[in-house]
Amino acid sequence: MNQFGIHYAYWGNEWKVDMCERIRLAADAGFDDLEVTPPDFMTNLEKDKMNELKQCASDYGVEMSFCIGFPKSKDMASPDPKVRQAGIDYSKRMIEAAEYMGGKILSGILYSWWPYLYDSEITPQYKRDCWKRGVESVRQVIPFAADAGMVYAIELVNRFEQFIVNTVAEGRQFIADIGHPNAKLLLDVFHANIEEDSIPDAIRSAGPLLAHIHMSEANRRLPGCGGNIPWAQIAQALKDINYQGRIVLEPFVAAGGPVGNDLRIWRDLDADVSKEARHENLKKSLKFVKELMK
Repeated sequence: MNQFGIHYAYWGNEWKVDMCERIRLAADAGFDDLEVTPPDFMTNLEKDKMNELKQCASDYGVEMSFCIGFPKSKDMASPDPKVRQAGIDYSKRMIEAAEYMGGKILSGILYSWWPYLYDSEITPQYKRDCWKRGVESVRQVIPFAADAGMVYAIELVNRFEQFIVNTVAEGRQFIADIGHPNAKLLLDVFHANIEEDSIPDAIRSAGPLLAHIHMSEANRRLPGCGGNIPWAQIAQALKDINYQGRIVLEPFVAAGGPVGNDLRIWRDLDADVSKEARHENLKKSLKFVKELMK
């Protein structure tokens, strides 16, 4: 039985928010899971605040999954060994914090930094070197995740945001190079629509390595609001591989603020992007996705 989640930033334009309010909104909309970027107090392991958030999630019956993108200063594929070590230490701290919060999965660009700034040429050799360093760094982290009972899910993102791992085929090889059963894949439909020839075939190719999935339309709207994504075929592919992981909606529909800027949302994608309208649209989208997965 799949759990259904929603990304915490959907209702606004800020990364730093009242996370308990977002838990309440997720529960009200009918979700089992809220996907969060760990707030600063989790990064700093401030147990009092972590306990408050943990209690809030328990009160509303919502679990949390955790998805992160590393800053450049913590790039685990950097040529600088000090930067790589900072990323390794940060990743271990995120695992510790997520485990304390009851998390079962840490996902995201867990091997380099995001969003990548293309300020110099990316040669094939540079990609190979970054790949190797990223793999070596993850190998140092993955036993820590295993000890915490957590999946370490590598997100496959499009070429405009990162260059090391873009497709399921690359992701499978990256996981093989890591060589640990707790290393898995996160497939994001938005990114896969850019990089894969066929999203359903990519899902089948990922097979048991697929531990997490993000859903949105090709332009980041809620699932069910567009016509370009083959939702019925995607759902069938997930059923074909007996996918039991979380299905997380990750739409972003409003321009402005740090969220709009980081995700390049330069115009409002819905006619009404008020919090109230977004919330009602979210309920409809969840119903749409649940119907697909029956």
